[in-house]
Order: sequence, then C-alpha cells, then structure tokens
Amino acid sequence: MILLKENFRSSSEVLSATNDVFGRLMDQEVGEINYDSMHQLVFANTKLTPNPENKAEFLLYDKDDSGQEEEESQEETKLTGEMRLVIKEILKLHQEKGVAFKEIVLLTSSRSRNDQILLALSEYGIPVKTDGEQNNYLQSLEVQVMLDTLRVIHNPLQDYALVALMKSPMFSFDEDELARLSLQKVEDKTQENLYEKLVNAQKLATSQKNLIHTALAEKLNQFMDILDSWRLYAKTHSLYDLIWKIYNDRFYYDYVGALPNGPARQANLYALALRADQFEKSNFKGLSRFIRMIDQVLEAQHDLASVAVAPPKDAVELMTIHKSKGLEFPYVFILNLDQDFNKQDSMSDVILSRQNGLGVKYIAKVETGAVEAHYPKTLKLSIPSLTYTQNEKELQLASYSEQMRLLYVAMTRAERKLYLVGKGSREKLEAKEYPAANNGKLDSNTRLQAKNFQDWIWAITKVFAKDNLNFSYRFVGEDQLAREAIGQLENKSPLQDSSQADNRQSETIKEALEMLKEVEVYNTLHRAAIKLPSVQTPSQIKKFYEPVMDMEGVQIANQTQSPEKQISFDLPDFSTKEKVTGAEIGSATHELMQRIDLSQQPTLASLAETLKQVQTSQAVRNKINLSKILAFFDTPLGQEILTNTDHLYREQPFSMLKRDQKSQEDFVVRGILDGYLLYEDRIVLFDYKTDRYDEPSQLIDRYRSQLALYGEALSRAYSIQNIEKYLILLGKDEVQVVKV
Repeated sequence: MILLKENFRSSSEVLSATNDVFGRLMDQEVGEINYDSMHQLVFANTKLTPNPENKAEFLLYDKDDSGQEEEESQEETKLTGEMRLVIKEILKLHQEKGVAFKEIVLLTSSRSRNDQILLALSEYGIPVKTDGEQNNYLQSLEVQVMLDTLRVIHNPLQDYALVALMKSPMFSFDEDELARLSLQKVEDKTQENLYEKLVNAQKLATSQKNLIHTALAEKLNQFMDILDSWRLYAKTHSLYDLIWKIYNDRFYYDYVGALPNGPARQANLYALALRADQFEKSNFKGLSRFIRMIDQVLEAQHDLASVAVAPPKDAVELMTIHKSKGLEFPYVFILNLDQDFNKQDSMSDVILSRQNGLGVKYIAKVETGAVEAHYPKTLKLSIPSLTYTQNEKELQLASYSEQMRLLYVAMTRAERKLYLVGKGSREKLEAKEYPAANNGKLDSNTRLQAKNFQDWIWAITKVFAKDNLNFSYRFVGEDQLAREAIGQLENKSPLQDSSQADNRQSETIKEALEMLKEVEVYNTLHRAAIKLPSVQTPSQIKKFYEPVMDMEGVQIANQTQSPEKQISFDLPDFSTKEKVTGAEIGSATHELMQRIDLSQQPTLASLAETLKQVQTSQAVRNKINLSKILAFFDTPLGQEILTNTDHLYREQPFSMLKRDQKSQEDFVVRGILDGYLLYEDRIVLFDYKTDRYDEPSQLIDRYRSQLALYGEALSRAYSIQNIEKYLILLGKDEVQVVKV
C-alpha cells in the first residue's frame, strides 16, 4: 500500500488544523481508519512559507439565548447572524488584504440553506456563482414583485399583493403613507379591503380625509391611474405584452439592472415574460390561469428552474462539498457546521446488512386492560428486533465514517486559510462537559452522539484545550455584527487602461467564429432532421414527399404548345353576395356524411333534415347536392355500409409513428379517417373527396399516398394486412366510387 500523505497544495496552517481534528476524531471503530502518524498529512510545498495570519479559525455566531428554543422552520432568522459573520470576513479579505472574490469558496454539505446564503450575499452586493442545480426562481425578489403586480391587476382586492406592489420600487409608498391610506374606511362599513380604502381616499369620502395631504393625494392618483391602465390593457393584450408594458411604464427592468447582480435579475424578469408567453402558447389563456398555475407551484413547495446566466468573472463560489472534490481554493469557508446529519436511512422500518441480513421491527399488539369506553383496548408497539438493532448500529458507524470523510474533503480544499463557521449559544456550549480522551481520541460515545460537524469540532476544542491546537475559535456576537461594523463593498471601478497590449478580443472573436463554423457544419449535416416537423398530417406528408419533376430546359417531341394565357383584368366584386369556397363545401359534406343515420335507408327528406344540423352557413348548404349523396347509397359500397353498420367506424382519429427516410428521425402522423368497415380478415377503407376533376385517375394519383398512410395505420392497429381502399368522388354531377 502506498500512502500519498505528502501535500503540495495546502499551507502548513491548513494541514496542521486538519491533522489536529482528524487525529483526535478518526479511528478504526469510528471512521474505519486509524488516523495516526502514518496517515497524517505532511506539508511538502516549500514555496509556501508559514504565516501566523493564516491559522485556521473556528468562528461561532453567538445566538441570543432567550431561554426558548428556536424552531427549525425559522431558517432565515437562524442564518442571519452566521451569514453576516461570513460577509464581514469576506469584505475584510477583499478590501483590507486585496483578495479577489474568485479566490474564496463557501462549502456546504447540502443546498437546503442556499437560498438564504444567496440572499445575504446579494444584500451586501457580493458577486456569487453557484454550482448550478438551483431551483429558486420564484423566490427571487424581482420575480415576486412582478407576480404580486400581476395578482393585483387580476384582482386588486388582495391586500398582501397590493401592499407589496405599493411598497415596491415602482411606486415606493412608505409605511407612514400606507398607514394614512389604511385609515380611510367608510364609517357605515364594518370591514373594507385596502383597495376600497384607496378609492375612498381618492374621493375624500371618510372622516379621516385630513390625513391625506396634497403630495400623498397626487401620488395615490398616479398609482390608481397606472393600475387602471394596466387592468384595461390586460383585457385586450397577451401576458407577454402586459409584462413588458409594466417594465417600460415604471422602468422596473432598468431599475433591477442597476442593482447588485443586475444581469441575473434582468434575466429573471426576461424569463418571466417568456414563460408567460409559452404558457399562453400551450392553449392556456388568461392572466387568472397563469397566476393560478404559479400559486399551485408555490403551494406544492416547488419552484421553477433558475435562469442560467453567464457568471461574473470575479465572484465568490458557493458549492456543495461533494462538488468540490478535486478542486482547490485559496480561502475556504465551511458553512452550516450546525446542520444535523441526514439520518433518514436509519429511520426506516427495514434495514438491510450484508453481514447480518434483513433487520425489521416487530409490531406487537398489546392489551391495555382498560375498561373505560373512551380508552383503546389494544395498542400497537413497534419493537426493533435484535438484527434490526445490530444493523442500525452498523449503519450509524458507516454513516458517521462517511461524514468524517466529507469533512476531511472540505478542510483539505483550502490552500492558504480555512474558516469553520457555526453557531450556538456561547453559554450553553461552554457549559457542556465531555468524557476524558481515550488514547488521544474523543470518547466513542461523544463521537457517536454528535448531531453535526460542529459537535465534533467543539468537543475537540473543549477536551483538548491544553494541547495548543492549530486552530483557534472565537464567538462573535450581535454587537460586532451591526451594519456599520460589517461595512460595505467599496465600488472600485478604475479607468480602463487604453493600452491594447493585453487585449484578447481578437482571440475571443476567432474562437466564436470557429464555434459558429462548427455549428453551421453540424446544421448542414442534419438539415433534414432540423426541418422535419415532429407532428404531421397526411396532407402535409403528401405535399412534403410529393415528387417534383424539373422540366425547365427540356423539350418533349410532338408536344403541342399550350395556348398562352389570356391576361384579364377583372373588376373587383363589391356585391354583398356571400362567397362559398371549395374547402367550406368539403368540410360541410364530411360533417353531413358523419351525421347521416344509417340505421335505415336514407331518403332525400332525411338527408335534408340532417343537413340542417351541419354547422355551416345557408349559402354552403345550398351548394350541397343531396341527390348525389343519396345516389352513393345505391352503389355496391354504399349498400355494403348500410348492411354492415355494426362493423362501421366513422370520423376516427389516429396517430402513428413514422421514420423519415432523409433524416432517419421519427415523427408522428396524426389524422382523421372518414370511415372504414372492420371485418375479421379484412378492412374496407373509404374517403370522401369533393375536389373537381376531369378523370378519376387524377384524384387517384393525388391521394394514393394519403390512403396508403391510412391503410398502414389501420393495418398496424388491427394487425390485418388485407386493406381495401376506396375514394368516393363527389366533385362531379354524379357520384363515382373508385378502388385505389
């Protein structure tokens, strides 16, 4: 076995702190490795000189202990102090020591608290880029403001949304102004919405009208006028247009662009407009449906994927410890040390072990002996079996070993300095007592009873306080984390050097052109697949694959010259007579053939009654020759249909997967069959055509491929190969039935 313990990456301060932690934490029993002198990291980078300022620090936010435990659900409040502590250290590194943001990384064991971390960094203007996989789009402030704006446009009687819109940067009503407006209630009403109070304030119709001073009245009138204009605009325009009108009317899109992380904020707003447009293109129309969809997503505690934007070049990185494997950063902050380990696996009713097999809990039914009617007579008790207990302990040891390896990975990512960040009540932590060390290690019970990384590191700090550990710890209280004490990011924007010596724009343009060239080559190779629609109708396929004969420059012997077309200049027809198109006649004929009652022999009278049910104009009905349709039922095919109505299917939709020969890609064919007769050994397919023609062969050639598709669909659906195909031609004075 070769031990690669020489470390050429990290400073001696980082390695010493790592050795101090794991030399007292890891052994064969808990950790699966006895971390001794054989496994300890050895500083090997002679280019890095020791620097006392780089000594690893264990920073603890001193929570205000009021005697009441904070609930786990109050994540944002719990993280505020810790994040302010981290931000203070980041600003100190950046502004006092000249450390670039890109040299700093924040590591977390999971992404569960990333939303609050990103919010805190954004508040102080610190650029940040994440390792992706964030779904917090609807939680972004600018999107929430816009969603509340849309809610108010849809229904202004929603107080929460209305207050959010009025307080937003678009209108900037402050608390004093909102309080004055909220008092404008009509005396004879017991309860009014805020919007109703705004209307009262406009009319000066309340006893508290003296609270509305001139400036507030003007501001309110402007707000109500703009809101009314948006509500009116929403009735006649798309969501996309409405959203951009809001952006432009109040310059909100430009405003968020000037905020920290402005490009990402603008990308979020742009994506909102696009997503609204996509929503309406999916056959869902209207502002109310869009808002309902968003609310349903939020109620289910889901979110939409965040918009991908180009990350800033100089930004703090936020990533999980798992993602950081193999990477290195000059300054590393390990956050959320107080976040409990995930023990979901050990809470299962069944635990499987390679060594012990299946461990289950025994469900015992115990008699209570209660005589009172309101007490249960029996109770079910879940009792872990011996195998379950053994497997649970084995799983816990394996889980804790994995957590130790995870902490080891996090601590060894640092090149220069390591920060371990946690939080807790100083009074409670310093009052904790631990068993004495055993062979230079923490007591095994202490290690196994730990709930998180912080429990391990704090126990090492307390038990080995006299060992002169190579990391220090300090508590930071609220008095040290006021806004003034943290400071703010200085906007350093020096004039750009006019020298072009380091200008790499030409190389960038060259790379971009090469990429565009590669894209064009790829598009050329796959042109057929790109142009292939994913869903087609038989009519589209017929046109798409219809062979085109190029006759230009070819002379055919004995071909008579066609007479030149006579150019005529017809005057426009301004008469009020309704025009009837061939397509309208065809659609009406198809509907008529579908509606005919075939349980009895059709007559002209029954056909006339059926024609009245067809959804079309009277002018179109007058163009339909009922005698010709009645004559069809005297043909052999018509008689067969009347005789076998129990085998008849009319207006049947179908879909079928086809392979395009050019691109070798699959696409879907969708259509509607006019009708067919389904027998055990054959299918009789028929299709009505109202096209005008000279010879039946013209329509046979025109629709042969279409009927072939219909026949293929029926053959694949019913596994019947014998398909008879007929065209029922209604384009002349007399009906004709031809077999294809």
